Amino acid sequence: MRARVLAVALVTAAVAAAATQATAQPSKPHPDSPARWCADQGGRPAMYHPYFDAGHQLTPLGGERQLCEFTAEDSSRITVATDTLAADLPTLAALAYVRKPPLPEHPQGNPSAAYCAAIGGTTQFGNHKSDVGGWIKTGDPIDRDHLRNMCLFADGSTIDAWGLTYHTNGVIRGADLTKKFRAAIPTGR
Repeated sequence: MRARVLAVALVTAAVAAAATQATAQPSKPHPDSPARWCADQGGRPAMYHPYFDAGHQLTPLGGERQLCEFTAEDSSRITVATDTLAADLPTLAALAYVRKPPLPEHPQGNPSAAYCAAIGGTTQFGNHKSDVGGWIKTGDPIDRDHLRNMCLFADGSTIDAWGLTYHTNGVIRGADLTKKFRAAIPTGR
C-alpha cells in the first residue's frame, strides 16, 4: 500500500508540475539534442542496448537507448537517459531523484530494485521477480559486469537504480544531477 501511495504522489506531482510549467518559459535554453544537453552538463552520451538475464546467459533484446553517464574522480557513476535529463518538463525519474522519496523499511532482494519498485518504477525485464536484465553500452563486453541497472518509470523516463538509491541516502555517485535536469524540478513533497 505504501508503495502505491508513493507512486501516486510522484505521478500527481508530475502532473501538477507539468500544468504549472505549461505556460511558463523554460528556465534553461533548449538544447540542439538530448546528447548535447548531456555533454553540456559534463556527462558522456552513449548508446546502450537491453539484455535479458535468465541466469544462464545474456540474451540481447530489440531496441536501444541513449544514456548519459556521469563519472566522478572516485570512479563512482550515475547514468540517466539523455531525454530524461534534457526534458522540457519534469519527469518521474527527475522527481524521484530531486525529492528523494523514503526507502522501503525492509526491502527484499536487491535494495535498488526494491526502492525503484516502491516509488513506482521497475528494473525488471519480464513478468517474474527473478526476470532480470539491464543495459550494456555499445562497445562494452557483453557480460554481467557491464549491465547497468536502470529504474524505468511509466512516463518512459529512466535513471540508474543504484545511483537513485544512494542519492536518497545522501550519497552522490558520479555527479549531483539536481541542477543538471533541464526542467525546473519542484522540490516540495
